[in-house]
Amino acid sequence: MVTFSNRLLYSSGAITYALKDAAFAAFVLLYYKQVLGLSGTLTGLAIALSVVWDAISDPMVGAWSDNLRTRWGRRHPLMIAAVLPIALGFIALFQPPAGVLTSQSCLFLWLLGSVIVLRTALTFFMIPYLALGAEMATDYHERTRIASARTNLGWFAGVVVAAAAMFFIFNDKQDMDGRFIAENYHLYGWFSALGVIIFSYICIQSTWHYIPMLIKRTSAKSDNLVRNILATFNNPNFRYLVFLETAVGGLGGVLSALLMVSFTYFWELDTLQISVLFAGPPILAVILVAGSSRLMGKRLEKQQLLQLSCIIGALNLTWLTPLKLLGWLPQEAGIVFGLVFVNYAIFVTMTIMRTIATQALLADIADEHELATGQRQEGVMFAAAFFAAKFCAGFGYLVAGPFLDIIGLEAGALPGETPESVALGLGIVMGPGLALILIVPIWMSLKLDASLAGQLAVQRALKERAKTT
Repeated sequence: MVTFSNRLLYSSGAITYALKDAAFAAFVLLYYKQVLGLSGTLTGLAIALSVVWDAISDPMVGAWSDNLRTRWGRRHPLMIAAVLPIALGFIALFQPPAGVLTSQSCLFLWLLGSVIVLRTALTFFMIPYLALGAEMATDYHERTRIASARTNLGWFAGVVVAAAAMFFIFNDKQDMDGRFIAENYHLYGWFSALGVIIFSYICIQSTWHYIPMLIKRTSAKSDNLVRNILATFNNPNFRYLVFLETAVGGLGGVLSALLMVSFTYFWELDTLQISVLFAGPPILAVILVAGSSRLMGKRLEKQQLLQLSCIIGALNLTWLTPLKLLGWLPQEAGIVFGLVFVNYAIFVTMTIMRTIATQALLADIADEHELATGQRQEGVMFAAAFFAAKFCAGFGYLVAGPFLDIIGLEAGALPGETPESVALGLGIVMGPGLALILIVPIWMSLKLDASLAGQLAVQRALKERAKTT
């Protein structure tokens, strides 16, 4: 049994990745394009190319973590090794030296290098970290509670960081919009690095005592890396979840690249309003999900929770931005802001629910795979799903960067001073465009066959087999 305090301390590791999400959702594209003057195309290309390296590093780290044998277990050594490089990656990302600011090519290469360092280090931390959560409990409902704690705390931390940064670091100074002051981003990078060190330490230290109790590496039928990775795709439920995560990653990539841009140039919100949006809806969503998790767990199975979150999430994206484009929203700024608040709160709530269900299902599918093959491959499975999401997230930046150039968003442009094409393009993409992407997750969630009864049968079979070996 994993206690509430143990779940919370373990979940502090999710803050490490949440800091990356906050940075990319709120600041990276705006900083490099609008402040440093790197073209949107090159900014998006650098982030997308870094994901090509993830295609190699993610499954390798997952397989390495599964097969590692040390007196400190399979997961913790890789997590420890990743902490300092993650922190340095944040500093490099937000504080390029003056020498690289003189040309587009130098700035592009600096962005590419710093993002590769950051992403690779995050892979070394997050893949073992996610697999560790799957190993800490075998109970069907306990795995959901662990995934829920991890997801809720990660979202809460990520939005608080972004909102606090908008309020304290990027606030207006001497009639200058803080979002367009380069020195503010330098400070943000250092605070992110400090957060990585603190919360990674808490996670590693608090889970150290689990090492003797974790599932040991079972003998593999083959130590061939490629063969072991491909073998996981023999499970149809795993394939469906990977396809689902691929589409969700694409949605997340577009959202991360354009969220701050959309708030700034489509809704024309100031830093205080954006700070409220970064904090209010996600915190409300975390409270709603955390407060209803036990009730939802009793009423809905994981696959049903996944289906519900995908369908409601898609419907929620189809109404608000079209109303603004058609001129059907009220003229009162307060009412419009309230509608944006509600819309974003629903979106985040469904996203959190979907993430919890997906990660809890992956832990169950790892049991299915062990029963079928005799191998424990949580690391490879989480790596494959994690990479699918990250790959399409990078693709989202590859599309979003040139998209901003195409719609005519010029470097240094202030809200209210952009051509109509900017608002039209952002409105279409950030509403109906994202809803279309969610058709694939809806379809995959409906094809899943991962019931509670089936999982209990798998658990019984594994226990019976363990008695005979």
